[in-house]
Formats: sequence, structure tokens, C-alpha cells
Amino acid sequence: MKKQNSFGLRLLILTLVISMVFVGFAVRLMSLQIVHGDEYKEQVQQGVTYRQQVEPARGEMLDRYGRPFAVNKVTYDIIINVAYLPSSQRNGVIEKIIALMEQEGQEWIDNLPISYTEPFTFSTDENAESSIRNLKRIAGNLTADTNAQTTMEQLLEKYDLHEMADRRLARKIAGVRYEMERTGANSTTPYTFAKDIPMELVVKIQEYSFDMPGIEIAQSTAREYVDGQLGSSFIGITGLINAEEYERVDKSLYLYSDRIGKNGLEKAAESLLKGTRGTREILVDAKGNVLSSTVTEPAIPGNTVITTIDKDLQAAALRGLEKQIAHMQNTMAEDDGGLADAGAVVAVDVKTGEILAMANYPTFDLSDYYSNYSELAVDPMQPLFNRSTQGTYVPGSIFKPSVGVAGMAEGIIDRDSLVECNHIYTRFTDYQPRCLGNHGRIDLNFALTVSCNIFFYDTGYLLGIDKIADYANQLGLGVPTGIEIEESLGRTSTPELFEQLRAHYDPPETWSAGNVLQASIGQLDNKFTPLQLASYTATLANNGQRMKLHLIKEVKSYDLEETIETVEPVVLNTVEADEEVWDAVREGMVSVSRDTTYGSSRYYLGAYPITVASKTGSPQSHGTTDATFICYAPAEDPQIAIAVVIENGASGQKAAPVAVEILDEYFGLNQEEEESLPTSALLP
Repeated sequence: MKKQNSFGLRLLILTLVISMVFVGFAVRLMSLQIVHGDEYKEQVQQGVTYRQQVEPARGEMLDRYGRPFAVNKVTYDIIINVAYLPSSQRNGVIEKIIALMEQEGQEWIDNLPISYTEPFTFSTDENAESSIRNLKRIAGNLTADTNAQTTMEQLLEKYDLHEMADRRLARKIAGVRYEMERTGANSTTPYTFAKDIPMELVVKIQEYSFDMPGIEIAQSTAREYVDGQLGSSFIGITGLINAEEYERVDKSLYLYSDRIGKNGLEKAAESLLKGTRGTREILVDAKGNVLSSTVTEPAIPGNTVITTIDKDLQAAALRGLEKQIAHMQNTMAEDDGGLADAGAVVAVDVKTGEILAMANYPTFDLSDYYSNYSELAVDPMQPLFNRSTQGTYVPGSIFKPSVGVAGMAEGIIDRDSLVECNHIYTRFTDYQPRCLGNHGRIDLNFALTVSCNIFFYDTGYLLGIDKIADYANQLGLGVPTGIEIEESLGRTSTPELFEQLRAHYDPPETWSAGNVLQASIGQLDNKFTPLQLASYTATLANNGQRMKLHLIKEVKSYDLEETIETVEPVVLNTVEADEEVWDAVREGMVSVSRDTTYGSSRYYLGAYPITVASKTGSPQSHGTTDATFICYAPAEDPQIAIAVVIENGASGQKAAPVAVEILDEYFGLNQEEEESLPTSALLP
């Protein structure tokens, strides 16, 4: 009896619950159909609104007078708008656009790090490791030891391509699908399939658009490098963001499909050049037809970067290097400069630290960097290597003015101190280095003029290596210059560095007192960049005030109407020394240019209409002799400082013509009548 009552109660409760559920459904249905029916019907008829981002134009880069280096050109890109592409048609539509691209001989973006044909193999380019790791994650969190064939099979299965008979075509489609997933393409973020396509292809895609839903043409901008060789040492290039870069950037600012500055000012000024994305709202009806497209937030283009470079001086610098190296190769014996094959030159404004010119030889053209990269990368002359900022060179005798400054500032010598040069330095019995001449009793002025080793051996020995290194650093050698782009720090000879570099010798070498002699004449382990040598020269010209070197002069809005930032001169340090010190060293360097009997620069600067302070060097390293040269002018009121290095140049005076080419341009002494853009022709 109790069991029957219990069963009846449970049945009653169940009946009530079921009834309540049905009542709830009925109420909800009535709400949808009667109470809110018209509202929902209107929403369905209105369709769905998608928000898409609008790309900004990248900021441009100009020379100090407004002449272009890196600008934008209007281009047309193919995008895959996922919002309009049904998932069931993706492979078919991608196959059609690939077929059209191949028919027209055009390329599309494919970053899948796997070969096109079987047996599939992984890519081996410079970013392969991180790309392959990312691919295995997307393919299905595959283990690190999974080979390329297995990885490709997993990817084909994931994208429903594993049954396709044409494996090469399946690989191509998978490459697009992979890139779409990797870059986060979705209904709000279209995928860029190909960039900068020709107008003929634009027309054909528009003709076939009915058969390729989601394939669209988008107007965009692409980098255009004006006089690409002139800017190759500092402008830099842009490229698609890679996995490692994407991990470092602010994800709210960058998409995986973005381009980013890879080096040079394109990288250093990325935050200034990038711009801010806008927003567009697209209203689509239930059938997928676009009802409206409205830009709700306009994109803000990046800022324009005005560089410190003078295009005319830059052209003179590159021209001077090319002409002089070609002249040496064609007219000089191999042991007298005929083997010269590469070099660099940097010119700076003494008062402000602005870099006026910076050129390398051999060089390359930014405009065809990507199309020629394979050849450039394996060229034994390393045209992609930025010798101006990354190359380090033994300075040789151009280091001697720093020892002269240190000796006088520390009271070791004065401008009248005499040192006996009898060709051989005899302070040590076991090490007696020589001078190239036999100069007798000489002072600092004549020692600089004839580049007497013994004078600087003795001054350096009395100073000690710590003081030599300290003053070299204060003058700008072996320390950062402040430039915005990547630079090598070089190195200054010290006992610690000496032993570190020779720790692997058998037996290891240790520092000895005689080593200070070679360090004193710019040999041993001293190695500096042409950029540092230019900074050093400017500091000598500026009576010990070392300015921060920089490539950015100011930042303006994209339309040049507003000044965002002006880069002011910055003093990095000041060498404490009396004015007499700088005057004495200056007189010696002027004598190098003007002395008609002994000055090593006299052939080029002896009768020059502007007084130039200079110094030559012929440093020896690993069996070769380079040519190094520094100068500043006018000597009595310095404005411009120049440093030149020619690899295998044999003697420093052979680098002087490169500097003369720049000086001629700077002071308007060119023999040829050249039409150049007037200053401030473009900039207010």
C-alpha cells in the first residue's frame, strides 16, 4: 500500500514538471512569434553587421630638405574576406584563385615552411626553426621530432585536402589555409592573399568575382624606395611579421598579417611610422549580400620621419667611394692599393651630431632587395653588411691625435715637448719596434705631420694603457654613438681584452709592457666602426664635446602640416682639457693637410680653398693594410667631420679623395654644375 502511494506521488511530480516545461516553451514561442515577432523579423531582414579594420598608410622618410627616400605608392591587393566565403567553399575558391594567379604568372603569399613536392621536406631559411614549430602546433600539436611528411599529412587532413589526387595543388591550397589560420583571418579580419598585383589582374578578378565569393580587391599602399642605393645604409626594409617578432609586439596593435620594420630606421622608428588602424562596418543581409559599408573610424597614417641625411652629400659619399676604389683597382699595383675592394664613409655635423652622409661600398638597392636577396646574401663582397655601423677596423695612425690629447691633458707632454726619434725605440731590450722614418728631436706638431711612431710610443708608454683607453672612450671610440639603428660597439685595447682574445692560444698569451706601444699607434686590439671614427673626429673638432649622433632630425604628421617632435642636440660627455690641447692637436692635423714636404694629405688638401685638419692611417691587420682617413673643416670653425675606411687600401692618403668629394659638395666647390633641390623646397 505504501509502495503504491509513493509511486503515484512520483508520477504526479513528473507530470507537473513536464507540464511546466511545455508551458515555458509555449510562452517563449509566443514571445518570439507574437510579442517580439516583428522585431526579430526586422533584424533578420536587416542582416548582420561585421566590423573590419582599415589599414593605415605607413609613414614616409625624407632627407633633411624634404626629398624622398621611402614613400608610399598606391597598390592593389587580393584579400580573402572570410565574412563572404562559406566554409564549405573555401578549398574550391582558393583553388580557383590559385589557378588564375598561375595563369597570369603572379605569386601569392605562402609562408608554409614545407616543400611543394613529395617527399615533403621542411624549409631551411633563417626563420625556419620558429616557423616549423608554429606549423606543428597548428597542424595538431605535433611533437618536435615529427617529420615534414607526417606534418603535411596532418595538415591536409585538417583542411579536408587529404583525398585530393593532385598533391602539389593540395599543398598550395593548404599553404593558403595555413596562413589564414596563422594570421587569425576571420569574419572581422580579412586575409591578404597577394600584394601589389598588376591592373590587368585586378580587371580579371573583378570579371570572375561572381564565381569566387570572398575574393576581393583592396586598394592599399606599398613601400617605394626612391634612389634605393642612397638609403641602403640606414633606411632599412619592411617585411611580413614572423613568429618571433609577433611574440614581442603589442598584440592590440599588430596582426599576424602585418608588415613590420626589419632593420635600419624602418625598425628603429616603427612606432612612429606604423599609424593607427581604423574601423569599417559592413552590413550583410541573410543571403550574404552587402547592404552597406561605412568607415566609422578613419585610419590615421603614420608620421613622416625627416632624416638628418643630405641627399646630395649622400650621393657624393657613395660616388666618392665607387670612383676611388675603381681608380685604385685600375691604376695601382696590388701591394699599393690595387686590391682595394670595399669601404665606408660617414660625415657628421660637428655642432649637432647629425649624420649628414653614411655610405658603404659595395652596396645594394632597397627597391629590389627581396627580388635579389638570394644573390646578395651569398655575394662574397657582402653588400648587405653595413660597414658604416657594423664593420670594425683597426684605426692605425688616425688614433694618434687621441694619444696627443691624452698626453697633454695629463701633463705627460706639452706642445713643445721633444722626443728623440732615431728610427728604433730602445726603451726595452727585448722589444724594439721601429718608426717608418728617422725624425730626430720632434714635437707634437711635427710628430702628427710625419706620423712618427716613436713619439707616440713614448707618450703612450708614459700615459699607460688605462689612460689611453679612457681618453679614447671619452673621444667616442669603442663606445655607443647614440645612433638610432643597430651598431657595433667596437673595442679598445686593454690588458683584459688582450688576454681574453688569446686565451685559446697554446700557451695563452699574457699582457706585457710592450703591448702599450702598439696600442698607442692604433694597432693591437683597437677596432672601431667608421661611425665611431666620425664621432671621434667631430669630438676633436668640437674641443672635446662629444655629441650624440642621430639620423632623425624631426618627426612630422603624414601631411607635413604638424611637427610632432624635433630632435635637439645632446652632449654625451666633455673631455676635460685646456683649449691649448685642442689647438695643438688641430695645428698638427692642419699640418698633415698643408705641409708641402711632409704632410701625407698634401696632394689632395695642400691647396684646398678651405683649411682642413686631417690625419691618415695605414693599419695592418691579418696580413693586409687598410686605408683610414679622418678630417674636419673648416679647421678654424669646424662644421663637418668625415671618416673614411677603404679595405686593402694600402695607405691612408688613398682614402682622402673620398672625403674631398664630400667636402666639395658641402662647400659648393663642385666642378660640375649640378641641379639640386633648394633647401626647404618641400619642408616649411
